[in-house]
Amino acid sequence: MRMLVPVLTKMTFPRAVALAAILLLAASGASAQALEDHHANFSAGGGFTTPVEATGSALNTGWNINFRGGASISDQVLLDLDFTYANSRFTNGALAAFGEPDGGVGIWSLTFNPVVRLAPSNSKVQPYLTGGYGLYHLNFEVSHPAVVQTVVCDGFLGFCFPALVGTNQVVASNSTYRAGFNGGAGLEFRLGDSKTKLFAEARYHQMFMSHTEDVSYVPVTFGVRW
Repeated sequence: MRMLVPVLTKMTFPRAVALAAILLLAASGASAQALEDHHANFSAGGGFTTPVEATGSALNTGWNINFRGGASISDQVLLDLDFTYANSRFTNGALAAFGEPDGGVGIWSLTFNPVVRLAPSNSKVQPYLTGGYGLYHLNFEVSHPAVVQTVVCDGFLGFCFPALVGTNQVVASNSTYRAGFNGGAGLEFRLGDSKTKLFAEARYHQMFMSHTEDVSYVPVTFGVRW
């Protein structure tokens, strides 16, 4: 189990708190006039996920989806609630340790993420920083191919008959909820004169584990914000 949730010694909990504090201080430094410009914002995207440090020895590169929304307190500062789901399959070495041919890990996170834009609001290309803290849920399972007997119904002919179908049978699984943090940067690209933007970003995520090593990974996400 230890090889599945490896340690990242360079990013500790105090550093995570410090990152969140820096972003919150930057958000609080917005001008008073910005408070008059409250409006909602939303975004959605997807991309690939790279397990990092020792996590990469247990998991292959996978995929991610992301949804977020919140209040834009100015053109430069956003306060978002962020949902990210990342999925990666086990490496051959990890599967050999289990003695099974297939398996993977899925992690979703729900975090509060301030966003601080770094360029003037009229810039066509807008770099930004973001980071946050919140709830993480990890689920892993391993499986092998199996053949099961079921009943198949033909809607056209109107009768049912027994049949054998192939499936993946889960032989071991586990899940847990833990706290975690994320932090990273991205670029927004404005579409014409509208408020709609395309974005590309990379964020480091660390999920804290109590009795095993922390889990760390980097989703690279591409999407649209409006």
